[in-house]
Parts: sequence; C-alpha cells; structure tokens
Amino acid sequence: MASSSTHSFLLLFPLLLLLSTVVDSGSAPTPAPAATAEKYQKWCQVASDSQSCIKVIESIPGIQEVDYNNASKVADLCMHFAANKTTEAKGAADTLLAAAKGKPSSCLKACATDIKSMAEVLVNLPAGQDDMNAYLTFKDVRAKFKDEKPPACEKDCWNKTSSSSADETGIVDKFHDIWNVAKVGNMQINYIFPWPDSDDDDNIL
Repeated sequence: MASSSTHSFLLLFPLLLLLSTVVDSGSAPTPAPAATAEKYQKWCQVASDSQSCIKVIESIPGIQEVDYNNASKVADLCMHFAANKTTEAKGAADTLLAAAKGKPSSCLKACATDIKSMAEVLVNLPAGQDDMNAYLTFKDVRAKFKDEKPPACEKDCWNKTSSSSADETGIVDKFHDIWNVAKVGNMQINYIFPWPDSDDDDNIL
C-alpha cells in the first residue's frame, strides 16, 4: 500500500512542480514591451543621463498608453508631473533650509533656489491646458533658467559628493528628475510650435 502511494506521488510530483512554476511566473513583474521601452529611450535623448530619465518618465501616470508621436499629450503629462514633484521638492527643501538655520550647504542652497524658480512657473497649473498654454508655460521655464544651462543644482550637485547628507542628496535627486521631465516636455512642445531659429539659445533647456 505504501509502495503504491509513493508511486502515485512520484507520478504527480512533476505536475505539481510545473504548476508551481506557472504560479511563480504569473506573479513576476511584467517587463515593459519593447516598443514602450523604445519610446522612453527616444524621449530621453535630450537628457544628460538617459537611464535616470527613463526611470522617472516611465513612472508618470498615464504615459505608458500614450503614442510616441502624441507630443501634445506627452508635454502635458510631463508638465503636470513636474509641477507635482516640484511642490513635493519645495516642501522638503524648505524643511532642510529651516533646519540649517541660515547656514545651508552650497548644494542645498543652489537646489532650493532652482526648485523655487521652477515652482514659480509651475504652481497652480490648470488641470487641462491647450497646446498654446503648454508652450507658454515651457517658455516661462526656459526664461527662468536662461542664464543657467544647466542650473547649478544639476551642474554642480547631481551625482557628485558635495551634498553633506542623505536628505540633501535626496533634494538634488528630486531636482534632477524634475529637470529631466522638463527637458522631455520642452522638446515635445517644440514639435508643435517650432522655435524660431533666432531664439534657439533661449529655447533649449
């Protein structure tokens, strides 16, 4: 009797193993389709660091379903995502500035200033904007950073060791993500409203 049970178990074991494998593979995260990954790569060609750009762009809610050539939608999603992240970053930066009691590190000061400049443009964005409003918003962003290409937070602090704490490094990373998203959105709006050749220097982030 015991021999019969053992024999039955041995026959069933491969089936149980197969079912276990199917369950495990079904619960694994699904990788982005090749076409989706390719569009992120193309959008992020304007970024100084494409890998970090792709990581933040693919996290934007709703962008996964957007067609590669839908510049209007991409620009709008980027703008509102950057606005939300700027609000979060400004709150975190203000808290660190207060804790520094008038003696912030050079990177905290630079990044807080750049985040404030971005917030002055992106605060109170309407839920829906037409292409012209989006263009004017990005134009204001470009004007804010006209003399900083890239901004000090991006140029002097990102991926460097000058930040003195994990919290300050977090602020630097937040601005880096915001800047990448702004660059992608800015390039997309250019496909709708091409910049005049004479204004090229004012239009590239």
